[in-house]
Amino acid sequence: MHTTQPRTTREFFFFQRLVGWALLVWGVSNIGLGVASLFGRQPFLRQFGLQALSWGAINAVIAVFGLRGALKSLAQGDDPAASGGRFRVVVAVNALLDLGYLAGGTAALRSARGKPGRAGTGVGIIVQGLFLLIFDLVLVALSGKYTRPANR
Repeated sequence: MHTTQPRTTREFFFFQRLVGWALLVWGVSNIGLGVASLFGRQPFLRQFGLQALSWGAINAVIAVFGLRGALKSLAQGDDPAASGGRFRVVVAVNALLDLGYLAGGTAALRSARGKPGRAGTGVGIIVQGLFLLIFDLVLVALSGKYTRPANR
């Protein structure tokens, strides 16, 4: 296949699309779990599910915008090293934010004191924050190879 763009350009934006699809699958799965839990009677599960639904919707929207951005960058011939560098910084900052989510979820759980709904909220936030922290740290590690200029 002949193309005017270097192979590494295609590789980075393919990687970015895979990341977007992975986040979209996580988001949609959480939406499904959240909707199903809303029909339950247990406050813990309802609040846990509400967190899954909310975070899932946000992650799905972020994933769609990320997928669109990757396609646009590829079509415009954006520099993969610059795009990879920006991507890496964004996910590194997100990893720091994820630590805040874990702290917030832990605080909600610790303050639950016999309130199952609040405990469900705390555990729900912890689950989402932990997934996102692991996801973002893996992305920081994997995206490093795309931050170097391509050989032309």
